[in-house]
Amino acid sequence: MDKLRINSFGRLAAHEVAKAKGFYVQENLDVEHAVTQASKVQMQQAKDGVWNFVHTHTDNVFWWNEDNGADLQIVLAIPTEPNLILVVAPHIKSYEDLRGQTIAADASMSGFVTPLRVMLAEHGMPQEGKDFKFEEIGTNRVEALEQGRFPASMLNVGAERALESKGFHVLDHIKRLYTNYATVAAGRRQWMTDNSDVVVRYLRAHTRALLWMQDPTNAEEAARLDIRYRVEPGLTGPPPFAWDGIREQMGTRQKAGLLRGAVDPKRMADDRYYLEAVKTL
Repeated sequence: MDKLRINSFGRLAAHEVAKAKGFYVQENLDVEHAVTQASKVQMQQAKDGVWNFVHTHTDNVFWWNEDNGADLQIVLAIPTEPNLILVVAPHIKSYEDLRGQTIAADASMSGFVTPLRVMLAEHGMPQEGKDFKFEEIGTNRVEALEQGRFPASMLNVGAERALESKGFHVLDHIKRLYTNYATVAAGRRQWMTDNSDVVVRYLRAHTRALLWMQDPTNAEEAARLDIRYRVEPGLTGPPPFAWDGIREQMGTRQKAGLLRGAVDPKRMADDRYYLEAVKTL
């Protein structure tokens, strides 16, 4: 079997399904999954070849390719709903209340904070260091907010429920910034080229797991596996490669003043492996 090492933030439901249903075995793959605690660690390790694939925020790929000497390529881009929210302490009633405050972040130059920079600028706070500050603390931001260490942070939708009893609330949602959005997986470009067959087999197993999860006839078994994720309601076949989502996320990085090159998704992504994978499902 070909061995692969993959990495993500928290649980990766498609991996669990692919493993439980034998989709990896069918592709002659032995896949090891690990969870990261910080995007900088994840992306440095991706650059160094520790991981064959990282399931990560699209913006992390942009930053590491343009500013950190990486040559990573997005090979999986699934259309999805924007799911990031700005969660704030009880005393924060408006953006103006965040002026001069330190906001908890995973990384200050990529990921969740890029759309936050755009939203802060929309409300008259464009300048980091003067209008606001970021402190990088990795993934333990809910705990940091609960402890009162910070007045705000960008979180995934649903994470706010753990803070509601303390009066934390959602100040803003990034969905108003996007018509299209993508969740992605990436790896080193040269490794992809040298191992194209393995890439296709991994993407085929992963996509098969996504399709299994969105099939309502599997709902009872999915519940036993504690799987609730659905790719896209009503989707009956493999989702299209989310070029528009990548493009809009690059546009957000440009609006934040962080993108170095053109808003051209093909600089960062290649759909040929995915198209081959779904063709042979």
